[in-house]
Amino acid sequence: MTLDLPLDIVRRICQIVYLDAIPLSMLRMLDPFGLPSAAPDGQLVWTSVEDTRRDLYSLCLVSRAFCQEAQPLLFRRIQITLPYRFMLLLNYASSSDAPTQLDHVRMVDFSSFRAVGLLRTVGESTEKRFVTADRLTALLDSARSLVAFGASETMDSALSLQVLESLLFRDGEQSSPGRMRGVSIDRGARKTRAALQSLDLCGCVSAVFLEAMREFVNKHLAANCAGAAANSVYEVLEEEEEEEERGRGRGRVRTPSIAPGRPELRRGGSVRKTTQFASLQRLGLAGVRIARDLLAPFVLSFPNLTHLDLSGTHADAALLNALARSSVRLESLSLSRCYSLTSESITKLIVSSAACEGLVELAIAGTLLFPSPVSADDLRSILTSAPCMLSGEMRYLDLGGCPLTDAELGMIPPQQSLLDLGLSACPDLSLGAIRELLRVRAPNVQVLDIAQSATGGSRGLYAATLYHELIAPCTEPPHEMVIAMQLKKLGLGTMRSVDEHWQPPTNLRVIELSHAALESVQGGIGSWKAVWGAGRRGWVVDTSAGPNPDAVEAVDDHHTVPAARHSRHMAPSTASRSRTGYMLQRSASRDVEERRGRGRQMDDIHPTIRSLSLSARPVEPTQPRNAHVRNEVVRTLPEDHPRSAALLKLASMTNGAPVSTGWHSRKMEVLLGYGLLGREIGNYAWLAYQNA
Repeated sequence: MTLDLPLDIVRRICQIVYLDAIPLSMLRMLDPFGLPSAAPDGQLVWTSVEDTRRDLYSLCLVSRAFCQEAQPLLFRRIQITLPYRFMLLLNYASSSDAPTQLDHVRMVDFSSFRAVGLLRTVGESTEKRFVTADRLTALLDSARSLVAFGASETMDSALSLQVLESLLFRDGEQSSPGRMRGVSIDRGARKTRAALQSLDLCGCVSAVFLEAMREFVNKHLAANCAGAAANSVYEVLEEEEEEEERGRGRGRVRTPSIAPGRPELRRGGSVRKTTQFASLQRLGLAGVRIARDLLAPFVLSFPNLTHLDLSGTHADAALLNALARSSVRLESLSLSRCYSLTSESITKLIVSSAACEGLVELAIAGTLLFPSPVSADDLRSILTSAPCMLSGEMRYLDLGGCPLTDAELGMIPPQQSLLDLGLSACPDLSLGAIRELLRVRAPNVQVLDIAQSATGGSRGLYAATLYHELIAPCTEPPHEMVIAMQLKKLGLGTMRSVDEHWQPPTNLRVIELSHAALESVQGGIGSWKAVWGAGRRGWVVDTSAGPNPDAVEAVDDHHTVPAARHSRHMAPSTASRSRTGYMLQRSASRDVEERRGRGRQMDDIHPTIRSLSLSARPVEPTQPRNAHVRNEVVRTLPEDHPRSAALLKLASMTNGAPVSTGWHSRKMEVLLGYGLLGREIGNYAWLAYQNA
């Protein structure tokens, strides 16, 4: 094998290897990691980050040219899994190559970080921590191109005030010298740091973090709090927004005010200047139980949010009212299990505000014990009047725990693009109403959650009922067609009266059930097998079905783009021209990247593939065309197909599938920008797929 390849070829090889860990389609995001596709050869949906990292490292050893192209991609996504990996990264930060290589770091993720099993005593675990505030600050200050950061409960004691300031005050600031072991790791002239675009603090509940949040809000967001008190709601004043719009344009990175101690006052004593972080677009606070007087000013300091996960927080009506009046244009919103909210505030935000006109992902779910605060009247208003519902472009919708009956379910407008639907904890629903919704108005739903729903009062949901009332009508040909096909094979009849190219009326292939209902289908219903999660969730899955590798997703009325095709078959140049691509040619010019930074910044670590356009364009509240089933699912795969074999293996696990295995995510993926259809790993996966 010759190593004397043109530089363009070398670069393209490295880029394709890197893209292999990033799925280029929302259809791919519906399935767990490592699951083979429905292609004839059963190729993987995408490779894991660890496998891709090993491949890139191997390329670095091939030649100097491969090393120069693969090494920046190797540093682009840093996932901290073990303490010693974190320590090695810090040691590398103090080496001579640090200023060059750490500039390529775009994402730092602690969601899979573990310090268990290292034969350390309890005292060593509490007194001699690996991830400390000083070490984390040194890493953040060295990674000048960092745009995404994810923390977790396994290291949240390192999230001090110093770390929060290092994360958020990056918009054009001169970085302070980072020090480690008493030695400065800044070499040469100091550079400005990239502005943070994604922040995930899911599950961070330590006393150190909560105190750091209070200190941060009191120190830097005091003007925001004063403005909230003066206006009786937590809102950013419109005059300031208009001045910033005229000065720099909507969405461009703006340097936040860093002098909250001297706010400028208008007549009447109201605050005029507030601290805002205009660069941050995606914020994940799932399970972060900070006080509402801290939560509101913190959330409202990000005026350009597109993804917001407030599930399981102390969010209240005042915060939602302020969001409704703010400049945010949300594409993905989760308000699940927020029991301090009111029905009126939720309805006002979703129905009447411009902030939610472009929503394509929405979760307002509750549970049987703690239902959603949305009332029946307001729920009907949301279903029939919300612009996001009338647009027909919803991709993910979770109404679990809402006061849904068959009547309300019949009010849902046609949802041509809906892929994932949550209807759990709605015992008054019937399988017949769910079946009609899928067959007539939402035929492209692939994942359905009906855990603790459609129980018929005291009666449970059994396998026979599930099959005859839901699975068979939605996925199998009519009984007459089956008999006609059997007669034709025997040479005793014809298929004149039956369509030989019959297509199932829906794309349904995964149904989430409660444990009691799943027990009844434990042995399976034909090709539908029970898959038990590692926690308290479970699904019945069609092992003979999967996303169609040749499916296409509509970008608009006149264009389509490859949807389920594996990333290795899409060249980066083609991907960057389509709405399904990634901008990998960032290194050509820093000026080009800065121009791309306007509005919703689309860089190489998060996709622009939400194919029905997640841009915040105005949505006309008009009734969409009647929904029709798309050819996005392949059925009747043989049992020896790699995908069928993998699903059957999951179904045979008596102790439950791995933590990252599951469907219908309940946590928003914000680091890469996939939203509620994204896949999660580590601690994030537990909250997404296992925590009932």
